[in-house]
Amino acid sequence: MIKWIHIADREPAGKKVIRVKRTGMDLLMIALGAFAFALGINAFVIPHDLGEGGVVGVTIILYYVLQWSPGWTSLILNMALLAIGYKLLDKKATSYTVAAVALHSLFLHVTEGWYSASSDLMLNVIFGGALIGAGIGLIIRVGGTTAGTVIVAKLMNKFWGWKISYALLLCDALVAASSYFIIGLERLMYTLIMLVVATKAIDLVNLRPNTPQSIPRVTSKQDKMAG
Repeated sequence: MIKWIHIADREPAGKKVIRVKRTGMDLLMIALGAFAFALGINAFVIPHDLGEGGVVGVTIILYYVLQWSPGWTSLILNMALLAIGYKLLDKKATSYTVAAVALHSLFLHVTEGWYSASSDLMLNVIFGGALIGAGIGLIIRVGGTTAGTVIVAKLMNKFWGWKISYALLLCDALVAASSYFIIGLERLMYTLIMLVVATKAIDLVNLRPNTPQSIPRVTSKQDKMAG
């Protein structure tokens, strides 16, 4: 009996170590994603009077109009939305989302005042969108969200079979469109281009080939599974 208890106890301990290591790697990915997301906002979006989607888009509008800190506003709004919809996420997704939201708000403060050296607006749109999309993609890849419209996008994926990236694009485009009265039509059009780039970046980061097949066939398989 003593030997049996010893062996049985040792196996869960090994699994626990693996789980802790995996969680540590997931949190590292979330931190990298949150940093990339924040850097994209502060270095490419705000200095060029662009808009954004989701809660971040709302915080940017409030920054342009009232000079409210995007870091604090994002934290408050996202935590409020998470408090309302936390039951829609499992325990892991909820804890990872809290970490992502907190780290994103922190990095918005850390990177405040950083800006792109290029004055070419299209370059800033492309690189800003790629950085933001890659950041969000990393967070989603490990099972977290950035709260806000990402939670809505996950629901659309769950109940209607929409790809998360395209559901997010729709939600973000609606929010970004509301910034028309602040940034004007030209900047809004650039913002929509940036959102499309971000959507593609999210897709690339979350592409997980399981076989040595070509990328188009893997993508087709994923689309069928999503539906």
